[in-house]
Amino acid sequence: MNLPELSIKRHVLAVMLSAALMLFGLISYQRVGVDQFPKVDFPIITVTTTLRGANPENVDMSLTSVIESAINSVPGIEHVQSSSSPGVSVVVITFSLEKNVDIAFNEVQSKISQVLRRLPRDADAPVVAKMDTGANAVFWVMLQGDRTVQQLNQYAANVIKKKLESINGVGEVRIGGRRDRTIRIHADPVRMASLGITAQDVSAAFSREHLQMPGGFLVGNFNEFLLRLDLEFHSIKELKRMVVAWRDGAPIRLQDIARIEDGLSEYRQLVRFNGQPGVGIGIVKVSGSNTVEVVDSVKKRLQNDIIPGLPPGLTLKTASDDSTFIIEMIDSLREHLLEGTLLAAIVVWVFLRSVRSTLIISVAIPVSLLGAIAALYFLGYTLNSMTLLALLLLVGVVVDDSIVVLENIFRHREEIDPDPMSAAFNGSREVVFAVIAASLALVSIFAPVIFMSGIIGMFFKSFAVVVTVGVLVSLFVSLTLTPMLCSRFLNVDKKHGRLYHLLDGLFRRLDDIYRGLLVRALRHRWKVVAATLLIVLSSSFFFANVGKAFMPDEDQSGFRVNAKVPLGASIEYTKGRLIEVEKVLAKHKEISGMFSGIGLGASGQVNQAFVNVKMVPRNERDIRQQELMAQLRKELAVIPGVRAFPSPTARVGGQRGEPLQFVLTGANLDEVGQLSGELQTRLAREAPGLGRVDLDMQLDLPELVFRVNRDKAAALGLSVQDVATAINIMSGGVDVAQYNDEPGDGQRYYIRIKAGEGVFNKPDDLRRLYIRAKDGSMVRLDNVATFEQKLGAAVVGRYDLQYSATFYATPTIPLGEATQKLQQVADAMLPAGYQVKLIGQAAEFRKTIGYMLFAFGLAIVLLYMVLASQFNSFVQPVIIMMAQPLAIIGGIIALWLTGSTLNIYSMIGLVLLVGLVAKNSILLIDLTNQRREQGMGVDDALLDACPTRMRPVLMTSATIILALFPAALGLGAGAETNGPLSIAVIGGMFSSTLLTLVVVPAVYSLVEGGLQRWAQQRARA
Repeated sequence: MNLPELSIKRHVLAVMLSAALMLFGLISYQRVGVDQFPKVDFPIITVTTTLRGANPENVDMSLTSVIESAINSVPGIEHVQSSSSPGVSVVVITFSLEKNVDIAFNEVQSKISQVLRRLPRDADAPVVAKMDTGANAVFWVMLQGDRTVQQLNQYAANVIKKKLESINGVGEVRIGGRRDRTIRIHADPVRMASLGITAQDVSAAFSREHLQMPGGFLVGNFNEFLLRLDLEFHSIKELKRMVVAWRDGAPIRLQDIARIEDGLSEYRQLVRFNGQPGVGIGIVKVSGSNTVEVVDSVKKRLQNDIIPGLPPGLTLKTASDDSTFIIEMIDSLREHLLEGTLLAAIVVWVFLRSVRSTLIISVAIPVSLLGAIAALYFLGYTLNSMTLLALLLLVGVVVDDSIVVLENIFRHREEIDPDPMSAAFNGSREVVFAVIAASLALVSIFAPVIFMSGIIGMFFKSFAVVVTVGVLVSLFVSLTLTPMLCSRFLNVDKKHGRLYHLLDGLFRRLDDIYRGLLVRALRHRWKVVAATLLIVLSSSFFFANVGKAFMPDEDQSGFRVNAKVPLGASIEYTKGRLIEVEKVLAKHKEISGMFSGIGLGASGQVNQAFVNVKMVPRNERDIRQQELMAQLRKELAVIPGVRAFPSPTARVGGQRGEPLQFVLTGANLDEVGQLSGELQTRLAREAPGLGRVDLDMQLDLPELVFRVNRDKAAALGLSVQDVATAINIMSGGVDVAQYNDEPGDGQRYYIRIKAGEGVFNKPDDLRRLYIRAKDGSMVRLDNVATFEQKLGAAVVGRYDLQYSATFYATPTIPLGEATQKLQQVADAMLPAGYQVKLIGQAAEFRKTIGYMLFAFGLAIVLLYMVLASQFNSFVQPVIIMMAQPLAIIGGIIALWLTGSTLNIYSMIGLVLLVGLVAKNSILLIDLTNQRREQGMGVDDALLDACPTRMRPVLMTSATIILALFPAALGLGAGAETNGPLSIAVIGGMFSSTLLTLVVVPAVYSLVEGGLQRWAQQRARA
């Protein structure tokens, strides 16, 4: 007893099986997470090493190069990228996506431990860590109000931060524009010199007078006391009276040589919201957690707990929210899902002209979709752009099998057997093989996913799971629930209304037209084949001219402006240029919010700023995000003293968002710097389609090189360390101790010594520093040292163990064309040993082409193997697969006509077409084989089977096309990513359906007729 017979006889069992699938699906739908993209874990390890006081060149030579050489032999490394900045070396090791990040971590740590002895003695131990590529803040709020900067910072750090850190899914709470409370000792060099006090004396006084020590316990016979030796100062008033030294029997107190201020840390960070300063609080989610869920939890905590408790005069406003676009995109896809379901149901009703038949088939949609959602939940996937697109596609696909089964049962009832039970038995049995073959053919397409690498492999996995499970569930429904419902509820009326007869007349006329076309095709089979070959050959034009990109440009109602001022500029100068950038942005009514900052990057450089721009919703503006960004590039380019570049929001956390990113690498740092400047100039002149190219190389930082006359210093009893320490304390500033109030707030704050504001503004001011000689006399610094002004590197970058300069651009031409132009310009000017390497999206795009060719090839091979097994023939699978090139061509032409690009979304659609169009060919070939088994000749079988199967073929194709049609229109959030896949599938289904109905029968007639004649000749021989 097969499944249809079992279901017809035990109808309650059939209903309960489908109900169980729906129950699990509904529960899963309530619990499954929501995100923008599938989770992609990048195995990235960072090694951070600190060498205080070292310049970038020394850090590069003594730390970075040693560490890079050590870890380079770890297996599975794709790239090694590093930066050497003052006092800090950061090496980022990127492994292939297949590498287990825990194994990579242990291997890197092992290699580092082998070279610890080769590192400088005063270097801190290297810190090896797994890098979370989603470590960008997903939500920012801005604290503003009528308080001092110190009060805002303390409230943000001590109250808001602590309340948000306890939320499930929050990995880190960042304070933007943070300036911690610091007890600042503003030393007066003139007063110090007159009193014979040096910087070392002040530092030594804190070590001597401001300290805590363990006192142990005082134990008696029956009790004990803890001895508390807290000898620190706990008020600014007491601290001012600390004795620094004695001169002629009189104490010299701290207040005699310095101004003591309860102030803030160095002014190295700044954040602004809509042009007003404040303190930013950023939420970084735990790796792998759900963005929307985390942000929702944070918003609830803010609304229910934090905002009601704000002191009067303080406000908290949302400055940036990554969940907004995700929610809009998910809602848009859900709308498309509902619209697609209704359109698919209308198609079924038009063809079958029966409400009952439409309802019977439509049942397959919720059962299949909920079954797929249950699989998502159990496998740990989320509802994202890929999985929702898969569900949207399933709306059109899952009804295919039920349509074939119901249409055949309906035909049996109408033409062969009026008995509902026997018609359901026989009608479903006749198409069981075709339905199973078609479903397995589609499922087999996703087997290559197991072998796919790169980001597209990660993206494709969840998509493949949804489609595979949905198709298998729809197959199960078509063989159980559909025959059972047909046996009990399918009506075949003899009397019909005018609309029924009108539609019936149209379909009968369509049948006649197709039958006549089929007759002519079978008479001119070779002409049909030749015309098909010409169509296939013409596809080279469309392949060459369709745009190619890794991901389509997406209107997320927000973008980022990166701004840089010349190296050596102060934070005040950068702030002035940032305000000019904000003024340009504020002129555009499409912009609703601006969150800007200075010094918030990993390097904390005050010459770099950013603005996160928030736009009004798509439906409230007439201009697309990309169009506004193009306008802003021109407007920002004319602001003097700053280079500002609008770019899309980064798809991968921690990176810039420009689509075109590349590095110029070579063995000599100065040569790399000279060539990178020349390349930037030539690209602007010879490849304008690349847009303004930003070069992130900084070799012109103004430096003062310190030179000590060692002989003079030694004669005066001074060591080089004495001289350097004096400069370090007075000019750079040193944290000498920690302080807390009593009673305090549970926090300890640094005490920092530095010369007062305005004392050291220019190199000549440093000459006024005094150091105590061996005989106790005071020696001016310029007696033993000089300063030389020069330019040096702010950051030394390396890529794959060579010096590198990184470029960023947002091309106005497709990414594939942009990379070709870049390579042409680079090849024409770069000498041997220097080359350009693509990174980011551009690098992934090149890899993706290879991955997709592999997937196409493997999918076709596996499809052939599945079909050969099912049809027990080596020849007929080739006939069935004649539809594949016709579908691919249609998809490419549709992309070209609509101006869409060939990207990872449209490529997935093309791979999907390989399985989708095979279903139509299977329906034709399967019934033709059945007719031949009944004794018909090849052409007679085709003339009987193909018109019979034409309506199911048209119905299945139309449901897919109309289910995807809302997404293909490009409406709603995320339309730029939803559209390409939908357009590719619609174009492929349209072309393959029209051509398959003619080409496949013609090829079948040629091949099978030829084989039949050959077999007859052999039999006669």
